[in-house]
Amino acid sequence: MIITVEQIEALRPYIEDIEDLISADDVDALLDAVDAVVINNILGNNNEPDEEGRRIQGIYDDIAAQNHVYWD
Repeated sequence: MIITVEQIEALRPYIEDIEDLISADDVDALLDAVDAVVINNILGNNNEPDEEGRRIQGIYDDIAAQNHVYWD
């Protein structure tokens, strides 16, 4: 899995088991955890992400691209 130290540090406050997800080398599981953070942000802000939610969504997108994760 390709993930930067900066991305890990940005996600650490939101995903308590981030090291376990990374060491399991399961990018889908990590992306699911990041997605849950984004969804919680959206739900907590009247169905619209705030600046923090958009930042985390950007990290999600970057991790997906770095690891060549594509969905149909």
